Amino acid sequence: MIYLDSAAVIKLVRQEACSTDLVSWLNEHDDVPLVSSALVEVEVPRALRRSAPQALIGVPAAVGRLFRLEIDSTIRATAAAFAEPTLRSLDAIHLATAQVLTNESGTALTAFVTYDRRLLACAKEAGLPVASPGQN
Repeated sequence: MIYLDSAAVIKLVRQEACSTDLVSWLNEHDDVPLVSSALVEVEVPRALRRSAPQALIGVPAAVGRLFRLEIDSTIRATAAAFAEPTLRSLDAIHLATAQVLTNESGTALTAFVTYDRRLLACAKEAGLPVASPGQN
């Protein structure tokens, strides 16, 4: 499984730095399921509405490629328990979703893909394999 946070999904919808690298990297892993939190259904369009409203048309196709996990009580409790004080709430939900998914499914995560430096550091610290195609 490849976990994409909202910053990564936005790169699939809107052309920006590392978008081409991410698409190429995902094409190399086209046999691996893409997953995320249901949070992307809100976070991605809200971010694009501010920065690139013309890109909103691409959101349904990008989000539709992802298996999305609901934010259940286990994910909420896991997100709330992270000790890192600089980890933002929505990022904690993404990190918790990836952790809970791998723990409950028993399936290894190929990569946790993010372009947020703080979230990347927290994911590494949590022991998740990370990727930021075009940046690492």
